[in-house]
Amino acid sequence: MKKLLLVTFGLIMSIHTVSAQDKLWEKNLKEELYNVSWIKQSNDGVIIAAGDKGLLALNNVTGETLWHNKELKAVDKNTFFAIEGLPIIYVEYTPILGNIRGLLLNSSTGDILFDTKDEGYKIRNFTTIPEKEAIFFELLDGPERYFMSFSLKTWKSQWVTALGKSKNLLKKFTRISIIDKGPFFNKEGNIIISIKDEIFTIDAVTGEMLWQYKGDKKINALVYSDINNSLYVGIRKSKRLIVLNPSTGEDITPGKLKLRGTLIDVRQDNGNLILVETEGFNIIDPKTNEFTWKKSFKIEFLDEVIPNEQGYIAIGKDEDDGTIALVDREGDKIWNSKVKGYAYYVTPTKKGVLYVSTERSNILDFEDGKDVWKRDVKFRTIPAVTYDNQEDKVVLFENGNGYKFDLTTGDINLFAEDIDLEAVKRKTPLVAEYVPGAGYLLQTDQHMSLLEPSGNLKYTDYYTPPSSLGGFVGLAQLGLNIAGVDLDIQGSMENISMLSSLSNGAYRTRGDQSDVTSNTDSVVGLYIGDENSVDGDLSTYYKVFEITKTRYFNSKSIDSHKFIVAKIKKETGSQHYIYMINKATGKRDKQIELLDKTPNYFIDEVDNVVFVNEKNRVISAYQF
Repeated sequence: MKKLLLVTFGLIMSIHTVSAQDKLWEKNLKEELYNVSWIKQSNDGVIIAAGDKGLLALNNVTGETLWHNKELKAVDKNTFFAIEGLPIIYVEYTPILGNIRGLLLNSSTGDILFDTKDEGYKIRNFTTIPEKEAIFFELLDGPERYFMSFSLKTWKSQWVTALGKSKNLLKKFTRISIIDKGPFFNKEGNIIISIKDEIFTIDAVTGEMLWQYKGDKKINALVYSDINNSLYVGIRKSKRLIVLNPSTGEDITPGKLKLRGTLIDVRQDNGNLILVETEGFNIIDPKTNEFTWKKSFKIEFLDEVIPNEQGYIAIGKDEDDGTIALVDREGDKIWNSKVKGYAYYVTPTKKGVLYVSTERSNILDFEDGKDVWKRDVKFRTIPAVTYDNQEDKVVLFENGNGYKFDLTTGDINLFAEDIDLEAVKRKTPLVAEYVPGAGYLLQTDQHMSLLEPSGNLKYTDYYTPPSSLGGFVGLAQLGLNIAGVDLDIQGSMENISMLSSLSNGAYRTRGDQSDVTSNTDSVVGLYIGDENSVDGDLSTYYKVFEITKTRYFNSKSIDSHKFIVAKIKKETGSQHYIYMINKATGKRDKQIELLDKTPNYFIDEVDNVVFVNEKNRVISAYQF
């Protein structure tokens, strides 16, 4: 749960605050650690400090030492990560004798939950599945791959099983999953995953490898149907859809499922399966494993099919021109519309099919496929997106223009035009946020602007970043070349996610936290138990952990501000500050002056506190 604005820049710093009462606590760790190389924060708020003489944890409220492991000396900060939603951290260290070891630790107590010891493998990714009462970890030992089951009840490793060798070299500290599809669970509860061209089926209780399957090429699609207990396998560029018995791996493919082209995708829809191939798409009835339609529906450059209550939305994507068609449940065309440019985003809305292409954007009416908007909206980059609660409209901003989009009527209005933002270019990956009573915050890591609902620009500011940006987490950019299309479309991936959420009726998402969405006196936690128990009745569940909600949800006071680190040029030289900036006004309400160019600190936006590593020995907490 990423509720921290995490900024880590280096090793040495000193600090001067505006007033002494801003400092909550201070802890000198020279005796315990001698040199503090880095500090991090776990999900439960605990401060983790690594040094030359071990790894220790501090209470984030009082500064009290909670635990100190003297064996874990000089832990590399690049190996640290927290298990999402749990007070569990992972680190790697090198003992005086032996190989590098990886550890899972309880961040509150320091208890070692799992130790790779001398096996040599390291944890690289994980998947938490509460309904299976487990976390599944992915491990590597050089090219060797492993899969581990970790119990949420006992907080202990249950088993580790080998998954063969990786053909590609993975980055040393990569968090990219090695698993392409899954995990799925068949009727026996066994685990099914795929990696590249292989399928592995593992006994969930013992970790025993039950069976393996190897395809000729990469597995593009893997779907498990519990209706007929069958596993559908789509091999890249294959001329047939393969059906396997998930219990044994036996090929049970019926002869009637031969493809006319090459497979693109297989996905589920209300119990049925949608099979998409280059020569069209059809529906498979899993009860019979036969095609429902006599003839597949075909359009040029077919790339994707989206099921919808209106039928099926078939999308053909090409670099110059594409096609969007609406198909009924019987496989007959309702309408077929040409789309200019590469449609990199297509989604159903209440009014029709919204698409955003490299040339134009519009909504195609469900009735006849004609444009809903009287004029095209041309987005040269992925637009910044937010939702105005008061006006009940989606707000889009791109290339100096602001639009308000009504999801119910499909109407779109240009409310702001030729807005000049400070130090913002066409390809700057802006994201937007609705600020209640003020307007729409347009921002990047170092930029803040507020566009009022009337279309007036209230303020626009750019803050020069510190001298060192090592480790600074920037906004993601999207290049369509990752999809095999050589097009230059930039923007924030957050905006694509926001568009998807809004088009599906989710007006409030984790990326749109402009107000408190839950009661402050409730708690969050992870619970596992009987799936047939009464919804919301936690008494029937086993509690894995439980922490007050304030550790995970921003308060109103924090949501009203943004933290920015900036370099200011003065006559005496450059100075660095942490600013707490009011989103509604753009004013710097509070600040902390940093006296070093490469500070090591992070900002906890949950508790409104900045934690600083001073002189590589003193940890201080300052209240904003």
